Amino acid sequence: MRRMDPQHVMVVNNLYPPLMAGGAERIVAWLCEGLVERGHRVTVVSTCGPEMEPYPVEMRNGVEVIRFFPPNVYWSFERSLNPGPRKWLWHARDAWNTAAGERLRGILDRSRPTVLHSHLIDGFSAAIWAQARAEGVPVLHTAHDYHLLCPRAFMLTGDWKLCTRPRAHCKLYRHWHIRTTRYVDLFASPSRFLLDLHQRAGLRATSQSVVHNGIPLPADAADIRRQRSPDSRSRFLMLTRLTVEKGVETVLEAMARLPADLPVELSIAGKGPLEERVRAAAAADPRIRYLGFLDGEAKTAALASAGHMLLPSLWYENAPVAIVEAAAYGLGMVASDIGGIPEFIEPGRTGFLFPPGDAGALAAIMMRLANDPDALPALQEASAALAGRFSVERMIDDYEAQYTLLASPRTVAAA
Repeated sequence: MRRMDPQHVMVVNNLYPPLMAGGAERIVAWLCEGLVERGHRVTVVSTCGPEMEPYPVEMRNGVEVIRFFPPNVYWSFERSLNPGPRKWLWHARDAWNTAAGERLRGILDRSRPTVLHSHLIDGFSAAIWAQARAEGVPVLHTAHDYHLLCPRAFMLTGDWKLCTRPRAHCKLYRHWHIRTTRYVDLFASPSRFLLDLHQRAGLRATSQSVVHNGIPLPADAADIRRQRSPDSRSRFLMLTRLTVEKGVETVLEAMARLPADLPVELSIAGKGPLEERVRAAAAADPRIRYLGFLDGEAKTAALASAGHMLLPSLWYENAPVAIVEAAAYGLGMVASDIGGIPEFIEPGRTGFLFPPGDAGALAAIMMRLANDPDALPALQEASAALAGRFSVERMIDDYEAQYTLLASPRTVAAA
């Protein structure tokens, strides 16, 4: 594999391990550590709470990590604890956080990176892009959600419905944030769907591209695929946040519609506001198990024993890591036909799609998979091929190529 010349990449993300909130932090960490392994220097700039300052500079698996609190009414990691007027005050400050931009400028002056690669910038604001541009550092931004289009980043209404008619203040929010993308040299998206939404909103980045996420493929995945027992087809797994938009209620309703004598098992793993609802369903139906939050070997065991992964999302998922994880272990996907999900699933080969929120359609697919051993005849081969397309190595290859292009003299001069 051809390696690029070593570069100094500055990565900006609002959280970085061990401070975690979702899948984006894992993607960013895998990218950063993989770049270090290839001989690049990587500096991560992330946030911390005001009470944590001054946060010492640290080295994590070869990655230099610098954290500071971008001045605001509260830390972005604690937004769920601050509803109402305080949240809107936070968004007003985050529209252009001059102090955060100046803090980043000081780090840029000391570090002099080849390129700035931002991910989730809520907390920092687009002021960091302007500072990098002023310093002659090209900017690559990877969007992981709809932060630039929606103050809630989900494109959902307050009652968790898809937002099709944004209100006036949401339109103003979108107009401003899309306008700031003029400071971005390359806007990257892990899915075509997410990129299309930003383009329709008027994305102003100099260039735009789909760069898929990648995950570390487990070394034992091939063995687990080969050893999976035929009766695993009746075992379904849901690994998710237990929240409304993830479709938890749709799955529970689908289970209630299945014949009581159908030999199926549903395991649900995760935490969130609907945890008690899942516990109650498990207590009432012996076919349902609640596993709590899983990680490490417990998560691997759950993936190894299941036959199919459920992804019944009600919102515009971008590029769920769960799909690649399931494929790596040879699981079939049963997922909502929404957002970027259809880009990663081949119906009849790696899984099936159903209309979001349609518990009847989901139940019918689960019944078919449990009864018909030939419902997905090429699953193991097709899932292995799917997982191979979304490895960390492939993701790093793609970003290395973009870094080299952005850092070329002609590109910097054009910025």
